Amino acid sequence: MLDPWLSGESGIGYSRRAILAIAFINGLSWGLTLTIVSPFLNELGYSGTEYGLLGAVSVVTSSLATLGAGLLSDIMGSRKVMLAGFLANAVSKFMIATGTFLGVTGGFTVWGLSNGLSWTAFRVLVSRSEADERLHYIFSYTMAANLLGSALGSFAGWIPVALSLATGAGLVELYALTLAGLGALLLVAPPFLLSMVEERLQPSRAGGRRISLRGLPGRFYWLVFFESLIGFGAAMSIHNIGYYFILKYGVNSGELGTVTGLESLVQALITTRMPLLADRLGGPLRVYIGVTMTSVPLLVLMTLVDSYVLAASIFLVRTILMNVANPLMDAFTLSLIPREKRGMATAFLSLSWTIPASGGRALGGRLLDIDVELPLRLTALIYFSSLTGISLAFRDKLAPGNTSHTGKKG
Repeated sequence: MLDPWLSGESGIGYSRRAILAIAFINGLSWGLTLTIVSPFLNELGYSGTEYGLLGAVSVVTSSLATLGAGLLSDIMGSRKVMLAGFLANAVSKFMIATGTFLGVTGGFTVWGLSNGLSWTAFRVLVSRSEADERLHYIFSYTMAANLLGSALGSFAGWIPVALSLATGAGLVELYALTLAGLGALLLVAPPFLLSMVEERLQPSRAGGRRISLRGLPGRFYWLVFFESLIGFGAAMSIHNIGYYFILKYGVNSGELGTVTGLESLVQALITTRMPLLADRLGGPLRVYIGVTMTSVPLLVLMTLVDSYVLAASIFLVRTILMNVANPLMDAFTLSLIPREKRGMATAFLSLSWTIPASGGRALGGRLLDIDVELPLRLTALIYFSSLTGISLAFRDKLAPGNTSHTGKKG
């Protein structure tokens, strides 16, 4: 029997299932790309600093695309923006697969562009698909689908390794073929699925309402500030974690994929239970702070061990605790925003991640070449400070007996 959110009226049911399928494919692409790109570039001779700079380039282009994606999602609807993002993602895979300097640099540039377009537009589409009091359910379901896809993509990191052992073919060539195959999938599946999705908000037309950030609640900007700090910390270490494991333990894509695959699979299963937990324990924000704060000490603990299995196990638990409640935070944040402004607000919030992340990614890559443990320790400090700041800014939402699921619209 289908979950009520998936069934509904016939057209709405198909639309919701298509949203989940899009989330799954996006996760598949993300998981597989992250798993094989690090060892692919390492095999090509890229250093940690160069890898960090490539990541910084992708973050910069993602930032530029994010602002445009938010504006266009409010003006013309989010489906067309998502389609452009997926097509750019496909092109980026073909470019990186060439293995040339221009191909890799251009591929990371376009990859950032695709992430800014598709991820921003997708969050807007999901936020407009249900009543605000149920947003924490919808965001959790779509995140679970995304994580299942990411798990499959991460486990697929073993495929090039297994084929290399079986056929004697070089890993570099097999990594390139895998990226090209992923690009072909992204050219075909998302356009078909997007044709089935219904967007419930009539997009703005020329001469219609003015798109702006005026009228947003003041505390929304506190969230933007603290999210920017978290984004900087994450980019400095977590976004380079594949390279960290390669430098410290000499692992390959199969071993990296196993960790990220297990992490995504377990997280997907837990994510679907988080809305019920929020209903019982006082709302999305309260559960988000409580769960994510427990992950911070594990970052420091990772730097104190010398076993890949142990470090990877700690990282798996840390990542689940840090991210499993993210859909609750998305729901809480967007519930503060009127629906017709959620495109620009989502873009603004995303930029609070991506702009600081460009510097964090480059700095983290440089620090890896100096001391592989330093980025993780600095990130732990930044996370603790940011989560404490959010708790203080919204302490009324965390008070005992507060059962508010969403913020007051402003």
